[in-house]
Amino acid sequence: MKTSKLSGIFGLGGALALACGVHGAPLTAGDPVPLPGTKGGCDFIRVDTNAGRLLLGHEHNKSFDVFDLSSKTLLKIVPTSTSQDAAVDVKRGNYYVSGNDPARMVIVNAKDLTITGEVPLPSDADLIGFDETSGLVHVCNDKAAEEWVIDPDAKKIVTTITFDGKGLEDLAFGPHHKRLFQAVKGSNTIAVVDAATNKVLNAWPLAPDKSPHGIAVVPDSDGLLVACAGSLVLLDRETGKILDQAKTAPRVDEMAYDPGLHVAYCASRMGQISVVGVAADKLTPLGDVPDQQGTGSIAVDPKTHTVWVASHKGDDAFVQPFTPSK
Repeated sequence: MKTSKLSGIFGLGGALALACGVHGAPLTAGDPVPLPGTKGGCDFIRVDTNAGRLLLGHEHNKSFDVFDLSSKTLLKIVPTSTSQDAAVDVKRGNYYVSGNDPARMVIVNAKDLTITGEVPLPSDADLIGFDETSGLVHVCNDKAAEEWVIDPDAKKIVTTITFDGKGLEDLAFGPHHKRLFQAVKGSNTIAVVDAATNKVLNAWPLAPDKSPHGIAVVPDSDGLLVACAGSLVLLDRETGKILDQAKTAPRVDEMAYDPGLHVAYCASRMGQISVVGVAADKLTPLGDVPDQQGTGSIAVDPKTHTVWVASHKGDDAFVQPFTPSK
């Protein structure tokens, strides 16, 4: 990719690598990889660790894109219409894609990447999560503070969880999928749901921090990370107590956590990735790394520790790897 069209347009393969490769920088940028046949920006992106793939909710391309992390090639553009997010069901061999135009959850066969079914939704969808224990899928309503719980075999909504406030953002399951943690932007809370009964147990306030977006469980402690407006917050996921806070770049949307390195990556739409070290009860800012302006999509491959972002410049869409400093 040394002479790729994207490197020429953005200067990302050189300028960002130079900016990030200086001594002490927490990440070094690799060359951007074009997503041929696509255009525009993505919403959420996820890593399928089992298959070694990057799953892209390619919102503005009206597709669900699957990218192979080993060969760094785009495997398929799945015509799902507008897609926001994806979840992995290893047992059934499915990807579940939340999408709109029309509002629906699309079921994609993870082996041959064909669409095998869909579940119509009553309103626009946003983020999505899969409960490995129950086999049910959780899809956030993009218009109201409610979440649809879907049986993918029956292809129907089995219940709806209602939250106080408005504006749902990211969701994460705790260990053994006993608890679901849901960011509720409008009320500045993290709602706690009993995953077995789908009952809301609690709503933990984040004040003085506001606008929770990306969240992640810290699996080797009782920590829960929440990316708010200009800060990363560490909660005790048993009590909801705020343990620590660290400043980040503003307008963070998605965040990713690498449990092997104990590092969180917060993607700011202002053209920066805020990198934060995570301990049991302490956060340590490690620095901000430049990326493409407007990027809010980020994921980390826990096997290689490579950080991936998805972005665009005009119609040119790309993904880009960042390597952690040793």
